[in-house]
Amino acid sequence: MNTKSYYVIMVLVYLMAAILMVIMEEMLVVIFLMIVLLMYQVVWFAYFQKVLIEDKDQSIKEIEYKLSKTQRYRDETKKQFTSLAEVVDSGLILIDEHERIREVNTYAKDTFKFDQYIDQEYHVLKPHKKLYNLIHEAYLSEKAIKGQIVYNDHFYDVNSAPIFEGKQYRGCLILIHDITQIKNAETFQKQFTADVTHELKTPLSALKGISEILLRDQDMDKEKRAEFDRIIFTESQRLETILNDLLIISKMDRLDYELDIKEVNIKNLFEEILLLLKPQSEAKGLVVSSNIEEDLIKIDPVKMQQVLLNLVKNAINYTDSGEINVKGFIDQEHYVISVTDTGIGIDKNEQEKVFKRFYRVDEARSRASGGSGLGLSIIKNVVRKHHGSIELDSTVGKGSKFTIRIPRVQENH
Repeated sequence: MNTKSYYVIMVLVYLMAAILMVIMEEMLVVIFLMIVLLMYQVVWFAYFQKVLIEDKDQSIKEIEYKLSKTQRYRDETKKQFTSLAEVVDSGLILIDEHERIREVNTYAKDTFKFDQYIDQEYHVLKPHKKLYNLIHEAYLSEKAIKGQIVYNDHFYDVNSAPIFEGKQYRGCLILIHDITQIKNAETFQKQFTADVTHELKTPLSALKGISEILLRDQDMDKEKRAEFDRIIFTESQRLETILNDLLIISKMDRLDYELDIKEVNIKNLFEEILLLLKPQSEAKGLVVSSNIEEDLIKIDPVKMQQVLLNLVKNAINYTDSGEINVKGFIDQEHYVISVTDTGIGIDKNEQEKVFKRFYRVDEARSRASGGSGLGLSIIKNVVRKHHGSIELDSTVGKGSKFTIRIPRVQENH
């Protein structure tokens, strides 16, 4: 019974009692009625109190159950959020409606050392000026904010998302994602495009210039025309080499680039390359010696042939006299390949640069030999794809030695 019903009944009872008292003339009867009414009041009050207590207990139980259910839901939600935050390869920071940092995932702790700021107001992030400004703007505006910051030479995308419960603002979630690789790729792409343009301009300019001369002078003597024809052929070959190497590089840059692993006798690859390059070495009067240990190893034969071809060809191009020594031998779980020459050598300061695309130790010599400047870059890429390593030991005026170590058994790709 609710309070309203109780009071309605009590009013009706008292009204009836009052009427009876007016009607009755006997004092004893009136006193009796008053005693009955008082007893009725006491009984009803006791009953009503009991009902109220029972209702109160029931309400408390229902409230406790709802609170418990809500708390379990919040704990489960927090647990799910924490689990998700730990697997995300980005920094996550949760700021509540009281401006306090409530959650920081491991990525943010390790990268920015934010674990010391938990349960503090986000204003402690002021030393991280750009990040703080973005968070501050997001918190005050209660809107999604995007921006970029630089921290320890890394580029980060910062995104904030407001958190609402109904129309009530409950804080914001900050996502910090490392985009350094993307930024570097953009920079590299721009540089690569500029380098390609520069490299293609040289043979194209030569072809265009000679073509214009030939078109202008139709009566040119045979010897001069033959010389121009030779230059056209040479530049066309160089242009073809650059385009072929660019095609190889573009394939290697693809995310789905994979090796075609086969079991190959490495000695056979060496012999094919040495036979192919024999005319070039003999034309320069170079002595090419080889000591190749036979072994069946799992590699991509086409890609590895490209590596050996570029290594030996480079040695020939940059050696004017002396000899080139090619070795291949088993070293436990690896097969080691070394190509040593007595050429011009490479300065210590230049040795890290030789594996960069389009870099040339001697630009004039490389262009004269028809090189694209991509050979060593291709070599390094293929070796890395085979989970191998490449080293360079060189002295200016004495020669160079390239050493490659390739695992004899490749992991599944």
